[in-house]
Amino acid sequence: MAKTYRIKKQRVAVQTADYLAVLNEEQRAVVTAAPGPLLVLAGAGTGKTRTLTHRVVHLLKQGIRPENIILVTFTNRAAREMLNRVEDLCGSVSRRLLAGTFHHIANRVLRDHASAIGYQNNFTILARDDAKEVMAAAMADVGVQPKKQRFPKAEMMQQLVSYTINTQKPIDEVVLEKAPRFLDQTARIGEVCRAYVQRKVRMNLMDFDDLLMNFKVLLNEVPAVAKLLQDRAMAVLVDEYQDTNRLQSDIVDLLAAKHQNITVVGDDAQSIYGFRGADVNNMLHFEQRYPNSRRLALTVNYRSTPQVLALANETLRHADEGFQKDLQSVRPDGVASAVVPCRDVYQQAEFVVQRVLELVDEGVSLDDMAVLYRAHFHAMELQVELLRQGVPFVVHSGLRFFEQAHIRDVLAYLRLIYNPNDELSFRRSIKLHEGVGNATADQLWRELSAMREQSNGQFQGKLVEALLSVAGKRAKAGVKKFVEVVGELAQPKMLKAPDEMIRILLESFYGDYLEQKFLNGRERQDDIAQLADYAAGYEDLSAFMNELALVEEFAAEDPQGAEEKEETLTLSSIHRSKGLEWSRVFVIWLAEGRFPSEMSFREPGGVDEERRLFYVSTTRAKDEVTMTFPMLHRQRDQAQVLMRRSRFVEEVEDLEVEGEMPIVETWLLEDAYEDEEGEILPITTNEDAEQIEQGES
Repeated sequence: MAKTYRIKKQRVAVQTADYLAVLNEEQRAVVTAAPGPLLVLAGAGTGKTRTLTHRVVHLLKQGIRPENIILVTFTNRAAREMLNRVEDLCGSVSRRLLAGTFHHIANRVLRDHASAIGYQNNFTILARDDAKEVMAAAMADVGVQPKKQRFPKAEMMQQLVSYTINTQKPIDEVVLEKAPRFLDQTARIGEVCRAYVQRKVRMNLMDFDDLLMNFKVLLNEVPAVAKLLQDRAMAVLVDEYQDTNRLQSDIVDLLAAKHQNITVVGDDAQSIYGFRGADVNNMLHFEQRYPNSRRLALTVNYRSTPQVLALANETLRHADEGFQKDLQSVRPDGVASAVVPCRDVYQQAEFVVQRVLELVDEGVSLDDMAVLYRAHFHAMELQVELLRQGVPFVVHSGLRFFEQAHIRDVLAYLRLIYNPNDELSFRRSIKLHEGVGNATADQLWRELSAMREQSNGQFQGKLVEALLSVAGKRAKAGVKKFVEVVGELAQPKMLKAPDEMIRILLESFYGDYLEQKFLNGRERQDDIAQLADYAAGYEDLSAFMNELALVEEFAAEDPQGAEEKEETLTLSSIHRSKGLEWSRVFVIWLAEGRFPSEMSFREPGGVDEERRLFYVSTTRAKDEVTMTFPMLHRQRDQAQVLMRRSRFVEEVEDLEVEGEMPIVETWLLEDAYEDEEGEILPITTNEDAEQIEQGES
């Protein structure tokens, strides 16, 4: 005899009847919008997260089951924050939502349906390092030996494949765009891609890009699975929609194909990840793909003062494309932002550090200040000055400048020339060359050590021949190149020009090494070029090495990484600052050719993406933006070249609002000393400076 047993399910009930009361008029319009395609333009600081989570709550209140709501975010942190907010309002039903990043949701779906596309459902997700090994094996499968021929290394191949998948572009187009020096190898690159896919299927492996690609394959090519998922997707909500790539946009459109109840939230003005494959056109063309869509905007900004927002709004008025919207502040008037022309990069660094310390004296926490920049190398001189002044800082955009692997590679060569007994620098330098590993490096160092007295520690004469004689066949070419480079660097005239030594390294082999190994090889070369410019300020290698020793000593004393929490100034690339905020923000190196970058002038839509990047930098500030640029910059021939201020500065520096506080002010810098009573003594001539330094007045 059968007996029915009922499982009690928790009812979806919003625990507060006035959940709409905490929203402003614009937010309420988004939350309560009728079902259907909805494009939400959410400006910076306008409460996007609250609005999106309250829309989820509203959908639940309207009777949509949590299992039928798909909420897509770009980070796990954002997903947790949104689910926690929904749980605060609706209880534990939030756990029944299909919510998370694109990869998280794809993984959940594929665990049930991977068998429909040739995998087993218990597939393994490849970690990035493991994926590199599989790629190397795939290269071997088709007979590619990158150490013996000019071909992308495994790490670069991974990056090319990833970009191809995420942009849905053919591999030949991607090679032309990202690695044109390998254009003649396009056919072989395609063979490697196919071998890589075959290996993964055979081994029941998926990398992170496969999760998304195979999710799309299920929706496109397996009708039964597509129907199941599309029936379920009664409401699809996507956060940070401006950052989606072509593949992600296709997935969203396929999921929403049946019910068409899709809400996408984002800000086209903050679309800054084109280099990763993000496509702002997903947002700009949303209304073309969904002709019955509705567009709403969030423009009430809770973060920034009217002065900061006037600066940001003016920036967007000069854009060639994008939705026009003006952010409105709820805060009272604040201080004007500043444009600060600096003599050179060194004065720029001195100014920023001095101004930061002044703000600390005024009661602003270091934690509430940030220095933002277009490229990592823009902060090199600033990092040195911060270390000199003992100002604790954290680099949010990665490693500190002198800790980056490619900078350490170059400096290892210089240290070896400066001190031929430096075994660590020898090992690091020689292992950069083809065929040289740990065993060969050990053998070569032993030979060098045995002959050190005969050679007086210098890399010349018989010592060079000895290196070649002990190198194995596989390492011969690499060791020969090492010997050639060291021989050129060790010339007496080179020891007087550390900047030229760095450029010789880049041009002789290291530039090619970077471009063959890394998709961002050009950016790494820019870092090294900046290091060369910095080294040009020192009279010889000895002076430069002594300066680096001081920098390392300061860095060792700096508390970064210490266990106890200490206030720190944030240094960050603008790309890594998105979603963050500080009271005071400094944006440095605002010079044409640097920001916007020279490369952006040659790329369609490049300057507009740079403009969006500038917009993101200004909207990180709550109270004040300080914009700096060097007027002079030393070039390779030691000539001082006049730098033009960025067009982004020119567009905003004359902003005025009648009857209100000024929006932007220009600060003119002058060198000055304090006397014993703290009085400022401005310097107008070199003679004045000499008198002040000698204690005269």
